[in-house]
Amino acid sequence: MSDLLGIGSSGIGVAQQALSTVSNNIANLSTDGYSRQTTEIRQAQPKDVGNGYIGTGAYFDGVARQYDSFLESSLQQATSDLESQGAAVEYANRLLDLLGDEKIGLTTALNKFFSSGKSLSTDPASPALRGIMLRESEALASRFNGLASQLDDLGDQSLSALEADVRSVNSLAEQIAEVNRQMLKKSSERDQAPELLDRRDQLLRDLSEYVQIRTSFDKRGSVTVSLSESSTKGRLVSGIKSSTLAIDPVDNDRARLEYKLQGELSNEPLTGLPSGSVAGYARFYSETLVNVTGELDTLANVLIDEVNAIQVTGLDGEGNLGEDYFQVVPSFDVDRGASSGDYEVQVVVNNPEDYEPSQVAVLYDGSRGLWYSTDGDGTTRFSNQLGLLKLNDLTIQVTGNVNVGDQFTLNPDTGAAQGIQLALDDGIKIATSSLFRVTPSATNSGTFDPKASYSITELPRGARFNLNELETGRPLAVTSSQVTPVTVIPAGKSGVDLLFDPESGSDNALQIMTTDGRHLTGSGALGSLESMVDVLPQFNPNATYSDTYLNQTGLVGYKNFDLLYGARAEAVEVTDLLPLHSLFFEAPFGTDFGGGGLDFTLEPATEFDRLGVTNSAFADPALGTVTAVNNTLFLGQGGSAVELATLETNYNGLAQTLRVRFSDALAPGTVSDELAARVSELITFNNGSDLKDERNVVAKRITTELFTSDLSTNLALSRDFVSSDLIDEGRVASGDRRFMAKLITRGIGYAAGTDRVVIDDGDVSINGTSLGALTVGASGVLSADDVKAWIDLADSGVSIQAHNVIEIPSEGLRLDAGAGLQINGYSIPSINTESLTRFTSDDDLLSSINALTEQTGVFAQKLNSGNFILRNNNLGGANIVIGGSSSGLGGNALGITSKSYIGNISMALESEDGDAIRLDLGAEGKPSDLNLLGLDTQIRISGEIDEDLLIFVTGSGQSQLTATTTDSGVAVADGLRSRQIEFEFVASDRYRVKDLRTETTLAERSYEGELALNYQGIQVTLDNPAKIGDSFIIDGNNLGPNGSFDAQGNNVNILRLVDLESKGVLDGGLTLTEGYLSFVGDVGNLATQSSIAHDALEIVQAQAVEARDRVSGVNLDKEAADLIRFQQAYQASAQVMQVATRLFDTMLQIR
Repeated sequence: MSDLLGIGSSGIGVAQQALSTVSNNIANLSTDGYSRQTTEIRQAQPKDVGNGYIGTGAYFDGVARQYDSFLESSLQQATSDLESQGAAVEYANRLLDLLGDEKIGLTTALNKFFSSGKSLSTDPASPALRGIMLRESEALASRFNGLASQLDDLGDQSLSALEADVRSVNSLAEQIAEVNRQMLKKSSERDQAPELLDRRDQLLRDLSEYVQIRTSFDKRGSVTVSLSESSTKGRLVSGIKSSTLAIDPVDNDRARLEYKLQGELSNEPLTGLPSGSVAGYARFYSETLVNVTGELDTLANVLIDEVNAIQVTGLDGEGNLGEDYFQVVPSFDVDRGASSGDYEVQVVVNNPEDYEPSQVAVLYDGSRGLWYSTDGDGTTRFSNQLGLLKLNDLTIQVTGNVNVGDQFTLNPDTGAAQGIQLALDDGIKIATSSLFRVTPSATNSGTFDPKASYSITELPRGARFNLNELETGRPLAVTSSQVTPVTVIPAGKSGVDLLFDPESGSDNALQIMTTDGRHLTGSGALGSLESMVDVLPQFNPNATYSDTYLNQTGLVGYKNFDLLYGARAEAVEVTDLLPLHSLFFEAPFGTDFGGGGLDFTLEPATEFDRLGVTNSAFADPALGTVTAVNNTLFLGQGGSAVELATLETNYNGLAQTLRVRFSDALAPGTVSDELAARVSELITFNNGSDLKDERNVVAKRITTELFTSDLSTNLALSRDFVSSDLIDEGRVASGDRRFMAKLITRGIGYAAGTDRVVIDDGDVSINGTSLGALTVGASGVLSADDVKAWIDLADSGVSIQAHNVIEIPSEGLRLDAGAGLQINGYSIPSINTESLTRFTSDDDLLSSINALTEQTGVFAQKLNSGNFILRNNNLGGANIVIGGSSSGLGGNALGITSKSYIGNISMALESEDGDAIRLDLGAEGKPSDLNLLGLDTQIRISGEIDEDLLIFVTGSGQSQLTATTTDSGVAVADGLRSRQIEFEFVASDRYRVKDLRTETTLAERSYEGELALNYQGIQVTLDNPAKIGDSFIIDGNNLGPNGSFDAQGNNVNILRLVDLESKGVLDGGLTLTEGYLSFVGDVGNLATQSSIAHDALEIVQAQAVEARDRVSGVNLDKEAADLIRFQQAYQASAQVMQVATRLFDTMLQIR
C-alpha cells in the first residue's frame, strides 16, 4: 500500500511541475526571445521483487529549453542577409529618385545646352544667342554641381546610418559580454537559467540584424562572437571581454571604408563585412555610390574634354583662338575638428590646371593672432592680420571669431562633377568659327564646297625614348631602330639640337622624317626607309617617301628650315683689349733705339691668342703721332708721316711674341724710350672670343723688352692683366666689328693604309664647298696634316691649322727603367751617359730629345707644372711615333703607350658679317665620317616646327645621343594658320599637299575617292569626290583685310559642338545623354534587383522564423493539449492515492 501511495504521490508531483511549465509557456507567449520550455520527467528506480521489478513511480528531472542551434544559426544568417538587402533597397531607391528627377537630373540640362548651340549656329554673330548659350552652359555646370552635392549628401546620410548601426553593434557586444559574465556562476549550460539563455540568444539575433556573425559556445553556454570566417580572428566578444567595431572613411580616399576592431580583445583590421545592415550601408557608400559618382565624373570629364577640344580649335567672336569652355575648380571640405570658434573659411586654388590635391592643416597661433600652415615645400607661412593666408597652391581666407587652439583641415575634392564651372565670362568668347577656311578653285569639276575643321589628332608614337629623356645632358645609348622611332620631336618647337656620337666601328646614321614621309636629314638610297613609310603606324595612311629635301637647308629646304646635319661653329664678336698703358722705360739719357726693337711676349698663349696693333685707315701726319696702317707703324712729322717700324710675330706653342722692328733710317734720337712707351699703347690682345662675356674671362702676362740695335741696352717690363678688369676700365680698342668662328676637333681617328680613301668624294662639304676624297698620306696612318691638306684644297676661306701635342705627366716618366725611347724611328741616347735605355733625370731626357730634333722633327718643352709636351718642329700635325722596349703602356722612357700619336685640327673664320664654320654631310655621308675628323655630328633644325618629326637610327653598332630643344611658344594650330596649304589632285589616284608660303611639298598621298581628308589635324570634308585638276586652298581664316576673319557667317566650329550631341564619345560608343541614361538605368536595375532579393530574403527569413518557432516557439493549441493531459495525469495520480488510502483504511478495520 505504501508503494502505491508513493507512486501516486510522485505522479502528482511531476504533474504539478508539468502544469507549471505549461502555464509559464502560455504566460510568455508574447515575450521576445522566449524559448518554449518542457518538463523533463524520469522513471524512478524500480524495486527488485525476486523474479521481476515493480515500478516505484516518476520524478521531476528539470525544465528543458526547446532549442536547435542549427535553426538558430540559420535564422541569424537569414536576418543578416535580409537587413543587408533592406539597406540596399532603401538607398538604391533614393538614389534612383535623385538621378531620375527631371529638375535634378542631367537629361534636360544636356538637351537645353545642345539646343542653344543649334540656335547659335543659325546666327553666329548674334549677341543674344551667344548670351543664351552661355546661360544654358552655366545651368548645365550647375546641374552637375547640384547632382554631385546631392550624391555627397546621400553618402553622408548612408554613412550616418552606418555609424548608428555600428554604435548598436558595440552596445549589443557589451550586453553579450555581460550575459557571459553572469554565466560564470554555473558550471554547465544545463544549469543556466533558461531566461539567461533566452536573453543571450535574443541578443545574438539582434546583433545579426547589423552584422553577420559566427558563434561558438563553451560548456557554460558562454558565447564567442566573431565577425570573420574564423572564430579565432575578428572576435567581437569572447568571454567577458568585447571589442569595439569602427568603420571610418580612409583619410586620403574618403570613398573607401576602413574596418577595424579595437579594444580588450584585439586591435586588428577587417577585410569587410559580408552581410547585415552595416554591410548594406557600407556597400552602398563605398561601391554603389562610388560607382555612380565615378560615372558622373567621367561624364563631366568627357563633356569638358570634348567641348574644350572643340572650343580651343576655333575662333571666338573677336577672332582670337578659343579658350577653355569649361574648367574644373576643386572644392574643399572644411573639417573643424575640436575648434570652438565661429569662423568661416573660403579657399581659392591659385592655378587649377597645375593643382595637385593634398590635405592641408591650418592652425591658429594665439600668441601672434595669426593663422599658419606648412606649404608644400616645407615652409611655414602665416596669414596677415585680416586672416588671408597665401600658400603656393591655395589662397585661404578665414573670417569670424577665433579662439586659441582652433584649427581646421582642408580635404580637397577634385571630382569633375563637383568642380565643373563655366570658364567663359562673355558670350563673345564662344568659338563658333573654324580656325581654317577653304577656298575651292573656280575651275573645279568634282568638289565645289569643301569644309575644314580642326581637331588635335595624334598618330601612335611608340618611340623608345621621350624627347625629354634626351634633354637631361646625359647621353643615352641608341642602336638601329627601323621599326620604332628612337624619339619624336613634337610639334611646337622652334629649335632642336641633337648631338650624335657613333662609337668606334659604328656606321650609325640619324634619319629625321615627317609623318608624311618627307626625308629631312640622314643618308639617302636606303630602300628600307620607303618600306617604313608604307608599313609603320607612325606615318600617315597613304603617305609616300620623298628625299627631295634631304639635308637641304634654307630656301631649298623643307619649309625653309635652317637645317644642319654635320658640325657648326657660330661666330662671335671679337673683343680687342688694350692691355698696356702707362709703361715707363727708364733708359740712359740719349739712348737711340733706331734699328733696335720692342718685343711683346704673351704667356701662356694658345693658337688663338693674338697680339696686334690698333690699325688706322691712314697714317696721321701730326707731329709725333704714332699710327698703324696695315700692321706698319708710322710717325707723324708735321706735314707727312714716315715709316717707324714693321711687325713680326712668332709662336712656339707656349708663348707668342710680337716684335716691333724699328727702322734704322730715322734721324738719330728719334726712337726714344718715351716713343716706345707710346707704341705700347697701340698693342692689342684678343683670343678670337667675346671677352665681354663673363664666361670668357682670361688672365695673361705680357713681358715687354726694349733693346737697341747692338743689344747694348735691354730694358724689360712685365704687365699682368685680367680681361674683365680692362673692360671695366674701358680699355677696349675701337674700330670695325670683327667676328670669328672657331672649331677645334678632338684627335683625328685612326685609319691606316697609304692612299686608302677614308671619306668619299662629296660626303662632306665645308661652308657650301664640297670636299673631295680624303686619303691616307704617305705615313701610312691618317694624320692631322692629311686632313688639313684635304680641307685646304677646297679654298673655302676657312683657316685650318694642324697640331700634334703630346703631354706627358712627369710622375709617369720611367727614366731608369731600361725602357729606352724612340721618336719617329730614331733612338734617343742620353746626353749625360750616352745610354740608349736610361736617363739620369728629366732634364737629361728633355735635352736628349731636343738634341735629335733635326732628325726626329720633334722637340720637347717643359711646362710650369713639370709635365713634358712633344710637338712637331713646325708645330704642324704630322703623326709622332713613340717607341720603346715594348708596345704596351709604359713601354718607353716617357711612360706612355708606344704607338703613333695623331694630332687634331683647328678651324677659324674671321669675318665682318659673323659667318659660321659649317661642315655638312652629303646624301651619302655618315656621322662616322665626322667622327674620324674628331667631331660629333650635330643635327640642328630651326624654324616653325608645326608638325611631329620622327627620328630613326640606321646602320650597325651603337651611338650616344643627347638633345636640346626650344619651345616656340606658338600653339600648333596657330603655326598651321600662318600658312596657306593647297590640296591639288594631280592624278585620279593621287593628291599633293603644298605649303604655298614656302613652296614646300608637304605630302603626296594616294586617293581613292574618299570624302574625308586630314592633314596635321585639319579635317577636310568634301561634298563630292575630287577629280583630276581640282584644288582648294586652306588658310587660317585670317586673310581678310588687315587680317580679318569670317566671324559672321562661319559656323563650322559651333556645328562641331552641336554634332557632339550625337557623337559616341563614351565607352561603347554612347553619346553623353545615352551615357547618363545608361548609368541611371544601371541604378534602376540595381534597385529592382535589390527589391526582388529583399522580397525573396523576407520569405527565407520567415521560413527560418517558422522553423525555429516549430521547435522553440509557444503554440497555444499544443500548450492547451498539454495542460489537459497533465491535469488528467494529476487527477489520475490523485485517484491512485485515494485508492491506496481506502485500501489502507480497510486493512486497519480488519480485527
